[in-house]
Amino acid sequence: MIEVVETFESTEHGEAQERVACPLCGAMDERLVLEGRDLLFAKPGAYRLVRCQGCALEYVNPRPTPTALGPHYPNNYFGYALHDEAPPLMEPLLRWFARGISLRRIRFLERAVGRLNPDVDMIDVGCGTNRLLSHIKELRGCVGLGVDFNPEIVAYVRDRLEMPVALGTLETADLGQRHFDVVSMMEYLEHEPDPKRVLMEARRITRPGGHLALELPHIAGPPGRLFRSLWWNLDLPRHLVFFTPKTLARMLDEAGYELVAVHTFSFPFYVGMSIAQALGLRHWDRHRRAFPLIASILGLPVWPLTFLLPEFMFAVARAK
Repeated sequence: MIEVVETFESTEHGEAQERVACPLCGAMDERLVLEGRDLLFAKPGAYRLVRCQGCALEYVNPRPTPTALGPHYPNNYFGYALHDEAPPLMEPLLRWFARGISLRRIRFLERAVGRLNPDVDMIDVGCGTNRLLSHIKELRGCVGLGVDFNPEIVAYVRDRLEMPVALGTLETADLGQRHFDVVSMMEYLEHEPDPKRVLMEARRITRPGGHLALELPHIAGPPGRLFRSLWWNLDLPRHLVFFTPKTLARMLDEAGYELVAVHTFSFPFYVGMSIAQALGLRHWDRHRRAFPLIASILGLPVWPLTFLLPEFMFAVARAK
C-alpha cells in the first residue's frame, strides 16, 4: 500500500532506513516540521517529522525499516511494564492510574457503541499487558481477544491472566472476516508503518455497523506545539504517523469507516512527563524508577488546567 521510495543504510543511526511517500495521499511533497531524537533509549541520530503539503498528514521520513524497528522495542519498553515489577511505593499508584485509563476508554467507547455486554465480540490490537480487556471483563463480563507481537507479553496474558490472546499482528493472526463488533487500537496505529493497510484489515474483520475505537497522540494540541521535540508523546522513532481529526477521518473513510466521534483529553501525568524531559530528564531506561514519580509531581500543579491541554484523541468510527 505505502510506497517505499528508497532504502539505505544510515550511518548516523546505525540502522537500515527507508524513505516513503505520504502514507495517506501518496504525495512526495513534504515540509520539515521538526527534528527529534529517541529520548527513551538514547539511540543515536535525529529523526525528521514532516508534513505532507498535499493532505497535511505528519509522519516520520525517512524512518527505520520494519526490520530495524524491532530494536526500538526492547523488553523494558514502558508499554510492556508489569505492575508487579514496579517499586513497592509506586505499584498502587500505577494500578490506580491504569484502571483510570481503562475506565475513561470504556466511557468514551460506550458513548458511541452502547454498553459492552457479555455477548459483544471485541478484539484489542496491540493489547500489551491486556489491561483494557481485563477491566472490561471485570466490569462488563465481556471477554475480548488480545493481539500482540511480543511473545513474552502474550505468554503473560495467556498464562497469568488466563485470557484469550493471539501472537502476531492484525494481518498475521488469521482472524475471520466480519467477525467482531468492536475493534480497538489503543495507542497503536501511530506505531504502524502502513496505517491505512492496518485499517483496511480492521475493516475486513469488523461486522457492518460495527465499530473501531482508536486512541492516538493529538499532535495539534497545546502540549505538542509547546514542547515540540521534547513532547513525551512524540516518542520518535516508535511513533511514525501523527493524525489530526481531519486526516484521520480521511484515512478512515478510505478504509471503509465513518468517523462518528472524537474526544480530546490529557492527564497531568503526561504533561509532567513532557516537563521532565524539557528540564533535562531523559532516557527512560536509565531513570525508569524515578521517572513516574517525578512526572507525577511536576504534573500535579497543572491538574486544574488539564482540560485546556489535550494531547490525545479518542476516536470511534462505524463500519460502512
